[in-house]
Amino acid sequence: DGKGAKAAGGGIRQIVRPRGGLPAMDAEGGRAMKEKLYKYRMESYQLFEYQALEEHLERMARRGWQLEQVGNFFWKYRREDPRATSYAVTYLPELSAFDPEVTPASRTLDEYCEEAGWEKVCDWTQMQIYRTDQTDPVPLETDEAVRLRTIRRSVRKSYLLPLGVLLLLLLWILISLVSIRGSRAIAFLSKPDSLFSVCVTLLAFVMVLVHLLAYGVWVLRSARSVAHGGPCAASRFCYRFDNAFLVLVLLLLAGYVIGSFASGQGGPAAYFLLYASCILVMIAALGSLRRQLRQEGVSRWGNRTAVILVDVGMALVVGVVMSFATGWLRQTPSEPRQIVRAESLASVPSGDGWDDLWDGSTSPLLSFQNVRQYEMYPGENFLQYRVYEPRLSGLSSWCVDQLMTDDAVSWKEESAGSLPVDNVFYASFPDGDGRWLLAGNQKILCVDASWELTQDDLAVLYENA
Repeated sequence: DGKGAKAAGGGIRQIVRPRGGLPAMDAEGGRAMKEKLYKYRMESYQLFEYQALEEHLERMARRGWQLEQVGNFFWKYRREDPRATSYAVTYLPELSAFDPEVTPASRTLDEYCEEAGWEKVCDWTQMQIYRTDQTDPVPLETDEAVRLRTIRRSVRKSYLLPLGVLLLLLLWILISLVSIRGSRAIAFLSKPDSLFSVCVTLLAFVMVLVHLLAYGVWVLRSARSVAHGGPCAASRFCYRFDNAFLVLVLLLLAGYVIGSFASGQGGPAAYFLLYASCILVMIAALGSLRRQLRQEGVSRWGNRTAVILVDVGMALVVGVVMSFATGWLRQTPSEPRQIVRAESLASVPSGDGWDDLWDGSTSPLLSFQNVRQYEMYPGENFLQYRVYEPRLSGLSSWCVDQLMTDDAVSWKEESAGSLPVDNVFYASFPDGDGRWLLAGNQKILCVDASWELTQDDLAVLYENA
């Protein structure tokens, strides 16, 4: 391996791919730059989809938009006269996103490319983007086997490793969610924010897995093509998949936010929007800082250190903001449509001095209400009932199974008698408290009481709760 690049034969052959940087500032003055029109687009190309990217940039040039900068979220295009411009992409595997904008090695490469008529546009991690207005330009790459090896080296560091770590993290989160059991699992499904988090986590897992599989397929196709003297395989699968994925996520987010506010549970949705906004602002600010330090020629170590320190500081600020937001956005649970008072039960030990608390949530899968009543004086008796109303018939039996696993309780089935339910289960505790589980087709009632409830009491609770 050498230390530079040179023109050879019918193209530009890179002996070693040195580190590069972002393009130099436009040669025109600041006043002229301000007078130009710019366009920002969210692009979802992957590092190995270079053919699709080249074709896209050439189409944009014919429409009068020339690429100027690649950002964290959006790519910046500059308005110019429509013309036929050729774009070409090459790679520098050793490049880091924290390297200075210009290094001796990257300058050498840019000079040789310039001699062949190619103008450096910008870089995107290891990907280097060039353009030319020549009708028959000298190709940047002439050896497809070298190109394939270079792409694989570039992708290994900046693509495979982050996606592999993210895939394991998402898998661990999904396993943790699936392992939730008992009444916690039912309460989890009754919260819109919980369902939204599960859906997003699952979609993210699928997206990462699809990206890894798509890259693996591309490598196999490219290796087969190169072995027979052909070029690397063309692909735009991830580009199309990511666009569809983004639309799906936005629709899911809109449904979650609108549904949460419509049902009076907008607090968690507002919290999520605030948190997501903070994260996006952090990413944009850190990306801007990193690019500025690269332009100023700060070393890789210095750039990375500065970004990490600022990242930690901003994370602390976001943590403080979100801790305050927890109090601002906390909502008082809506009062149940009807509370069955302990005093209305025939078997209640004391008819005076009861206080109650309640909470609940509603999701597209099921609704949940929890009412707790306590005897204030002398304060020994209590009544607590939880109402579960599955929206899907298949969830009823699952909810019953989950409730019967709580607290390692020993249940025994009792006769339903005149109760309008399918099954009645009872469990007693050593301290004399009892628990009843009434399972119907559309409603499940779980009752805890400090005294023995009669069937009439259970009927009043089930029919009116």
